[in-house]
Amino acid sequence: MSEKQQERILVVDDDDAIRLMVERVLRREQFHVESARDGFEAIEKLSRNDYGTILLDLMMPRIDGVGVLRFLEQHRPERNRAVIVMTANLATFADEVESKPVFRILSKPFDIRQLVQEVRACSAATPEPLLADAAE
Repeated sequence: MSEKQQERILVVDDDDAIRLMVERVLRREQFHVESARDGFEAIEKLSRNDYGTILLDLMMPRIDGVGVLRFLEQHRPERNRAVIVMTANLATFADEVESKPVFRILSKPFDIRQLVQEVRACSAATPEPLLADAAE
């Protein structure tokens, strides 16, 4: 397994079925996967850990995906390029999301093979995170 395949991936989606499916598929592909059920949990995790790729839903309770993108922009702007947005309703957030330097925007429902390819491409294109928590 390469070091890139060992990088952390954060899956953020309030839909349990989608989140669990994506986690399972990416683990099978040898990625280290963590998850969050909404933007609030995502921000907590992003405050403590670094992730090479962030898969982010937009429509979520408490804090939506745009709120997570704003958090990254303010606190970790280099990580915006590591975000793959997954959404069923881009039109609602188009202005705010399309102005961010995210890696890719995927429409739901997405093809799981395409998602895996995009994660690999994002992983290859995104600079290695500076891991303050690498000893974990």
